[in-house]
Amino acid sequence: MNPDLLLSRIGISQNFIQDATLLIVIILLTVVFAFLIGRGRLISVLVSFYISLALLNVFPKEYLKDYSYELGLFFILLILIAIFSKRIFGVYISSSEFMWRIFVVSFLEVVLFCSIVFSILPEKKALGYISQNAYGYLVSSPYNFLWLIAPIFFVYLIRKRLN
Repeated sequence: MNPDLLLSRIGISQNFIQDATLLIVIILLTVVFAFLIGRGRLISVLVSFYISLALLNVFPKEYLKDYSYELGLFFILLILIAIFSKRIFGVYISSSEFMWRIFVVSFLEVVLFCSIVFSILPEKKALGYISQNAYGYLVSSPYNFLWLIAPIFFVYLIRKRLN
């Protein structure tokens, strides 16, 4: 039996299933990211995202003929900067009693990561993984700016309240 046909007979649209699946994946990645990275390196990984994206934007375009090269370079830069950032960035989220802060920053970083990856992928390829609505929320100009600025703004707010 075709699951799409069954879901459409119940009244659940394909877009809703794709959006719900994306939300579940983002929540699971947030939990894994929060525990894997931890509060000590969360801010340095966030800064690594920004530096990698900035370096990717100024990298000579003649070497990035395909989106796969662009994604590969972004991942390589992100990993290298994240590895060496421990010596550069000494900022971390303090106080283990504020676990919700760690999860919020992790969530914002995962969504930022998804936004960057889906903006690099061609739209047709990205729409094979997520719905048109989710693509708009992740890649369209105002939302892309929101996902870039939200983690920094949140970190600024929580650091201000801790001091």
